[in-house]
Amino acid sequence: MIHAEWGVESGEWRTHAEQSAAARQLLERLLGFTVEVEHDGHGAPYLPGHPELHVSLSHSRTAVAAAVSADGPVGIDVEGRRRVGRGMMERVCTADELATIDRSDDPTMAFLQLWTRKEAALKCRGTGIKGFGSLVHALDGGDVAVQNLACGLPDTVAALATAV
Repeated sequence: MIHAEWGVESGEWRTHAEQSAAARQLLERLLGFTVEVEHDGHGAPYLPGHPELHVSLSHSRTAVAAAVSADGPVGIDVEGRRRVGRGMMERVCTADELATIDRSDDPTMAFLQLWTRKEAALKCRGTGIKGFGSLVHALDGGDVAVQNLACGLPDTVAALATAV
């Protein structure tokens, strides 16, 4: 299994630029040095000065996350509680996943945890989300290992994916 360092922090960021800057600052704290972050054609972050490192960033209005590994690809995603419509759930979940969500005590957070797992897997593969349809079977294939992260933040879920 690939070893990855990761972190999740809470805050209140109003703009996408503020969220991105906070995620980059978290990455720099994990690394212990300042980095320049670029993005490839799929939007995946990379460090031009450190090609030996694999990185992943995520942000929302209330949380940021970062992961880094020298062993291989990683993907991280974080989501704070937000309103999610049934239509969105139906677009990105299998029938079995929807049934599990429906049985949950907190369907919104159950969905968001599943979403973070799927998005982390796609980020680890380097593809990112290509339309919501790419999320339906994002956990299929066995080429990534995905784990829920105990981020310690209320109403926040996170997941980390590493290549197998």
